[in-house]
Amino acid sequence: YVAADSKDEEIKAPPKRSYLDFDLNYFWHWSKFTDYVQCVLTFTGVTGYITYLWLDSSLFVETLGFLAVFTEAMLGVPQLYRNYQNRSTEGMSIKMVLMWTSGDTFKTVYFILNQAPFQFSICGLLQVFVDIAILLQVYLYSHYPQKPVSHAAHPASTKAL
Repeated sequence: YVAADSKDEEIKAPPKRSYLDFDLNYFWHWSKFTDYVQCVLTFTGVTGYITYLWLDSSLFVETLGFLAVFTEAMLGVPQLYRNYQNRSTEGMSIKMVLMWTSGDTFKTVYFILNQAPFQFSICGLLQVFVDIAILLQVYLYSHYPQKPVSHAAHPASTKAL
């Protein structure tokens, strides 16, 4: 499909992409829900098979366990970074952040008192520190407001003129 505008420039329709195309620039820009589902199913199948093959390796199992608790510990980091970029915590519920912090604190204390594997305690402490950093942002940005930052529209959401 080719169309021409008043300056005789050609506008081409985007090429059809197949399941096997892999361009990192568009990895999280799903055009269809089925593409997302295919990605999740493929990831689950491949990692499940690898885990099945390496299940007897304690190094693999410990590494996989660490990656799981580390991923959970880092869940608040995107919010922390977004707050920093915007210099604002507008719309965040202080009660929600306090509940995160208290839950993560109790969980970490439980890990320490029950002598859970080392990675649980370390990642729990990391998670509590991230929660405290978000609490500090809520305090600082509400008591010392910054100059408003304009929120630029996401390039993918703008329509071509």
